[in-house]
Amino acid sequence: MVNPTAAPVGYGIDFGTSNSAISVAYPDRVEVLPLGPSRSAMTLPSFVYLHRGGRRAAGDEAVRTFLKSGHEKTDCWNCALAPYGWDTDCRQYRKGGGCNDARLLSGVKHDLAKVGFAGTNSWATDFTVGSLVAVVLRRLKNEADAAVDEGARRVVLGHPVVFAGADPSDRAASDAEAFSRLEQAAVEAGFEEVAFLPEPTAAVIGEPTHHGVEIAVDFGGGTFDVAVMDSRDGESRIAGLSGVAVGGEVLDGVLFETSVGPALGLEVLPNWLFNELRTASSVRLLMADPGIPAILARIGGKEAELAHALLYQGYAYDFYKAIEAAKIALSSSEVTELRFSPLGLHVTLRRTAFESMIRPELDLVREAIGRALDEARIQATEVERVLLTGGSAYIPAFRDDLARTFGEDRLEQRDAFTAVVHGLGVRAQQLWGL
Repeated sequence: MVNPTAAPVGYGIDFGTSNSAISVAYPDRVEVLPLGPSRSAMTLPSFVYLHRGGRRAAGDEAVRTFLKSGHEKTDCWNCALAPYGWDTDCRQYRKGGGCNDARLLSGVKHDLAKVGFAGTNSWATDFTVGSLVAVVLRRLKNEADAAVDEGARRVVLGHPVVFAGADPSDRAASDAEAFSRLEQAAVEAGFEEVAFLPEPTAAVIGEPTHHGVEIAVDFGGGTFDVAVMDSRDGESRIAGLSGVAVGGEVLDGVLFETSVGPALGLEVLPNWLFNELRTASSVRLLMADPGIPAILARIGGKEAELAHALLYQGYAYDFYKAIEAAKIALSSSEVTELRFSPLGLHVTLRRTAFESMIRPELDLVREAIGRALDEARIQATEVERVLLTGGSAYIPAFRDDLARTFGEDRLEQRDAFTAVVHGLGVRAQQLWGL
């Protein structure tokens, strides 16, 4: 538990695609903060809840609130935003239409580096990407402030080496946009000083001193990152960094594309629509598009009705969580059954088939590791320890690739969700603890 008797020098925040966490840095130690009313969880689901009345929430509270009231709607003819039945700034307004009173957003981290994507709009209100991230950061900061004697105004934010959603033809512009939005979010959340640190670097610097070569691989929900640390000369230094926009949600999308979507017959939909249904992050953009219901009506048929039910009858959250749960189950079982009765889904999934499907993504991950080693001018045989973090690090095919490259005996699993945030706290301590 956090000791409230000493003032912290700063916080470390790991804002993740699926989960986020916060650590408290003191001059003499770093502690990862237990979260929630019962202080029983080390992570906060990175969900953002928005309500037309102005309420904002993040994490488990966001999900619970949405599941209770997410079905509530307001018809356009009865909406205060259109007092004369037509004179309104609401982009979702249409004659005879209406919209939900609340939205639940996931995967906001995917939007940080999208230069052409400014945010979303609901109830005649623009929500920038930074303001959405700020909802999560503010929840984390509030919990930390309540747990310590004096709240901190400084924070070290983690970031991937390669942002998901970045434009590969102009990485510099994408990175600049992502960092600007993260900083804006931190300021809106109440921080006055913001520093950044690559997530794989954070996973390494939180480790006890090791006089050798080690690498940290962070296979999270949105990205894969790798850092090579060389301490053979007594001075630890990051010798190589690399990453790729492949994470757990991308692998969920592969399951949808190859197994789930076809089992529901959704592959007959237009390609662009089918592709947007692949993940929870992409589907929320469909939900925000006021023209989609009319498009589905024109397409017609059972498949369009299924897509409409998924988007507008409150099934999306549980549906994509079911896909994620099936993927996780394949890490420990050879076969699993994916069932989602509201949409009539029942499909048998096999690990061998899934690992074959994700081989292109795993090859991209392997290439990222190779680039980091090349940058560090280090051979795989020189690496003494491979530190694994992130939920997707448990995928057997990924671990088999690492074992073939480095040797099974060199792989060391770290806590999937707290290793990075602890390192971010260590960096806060280094920056502001003296």
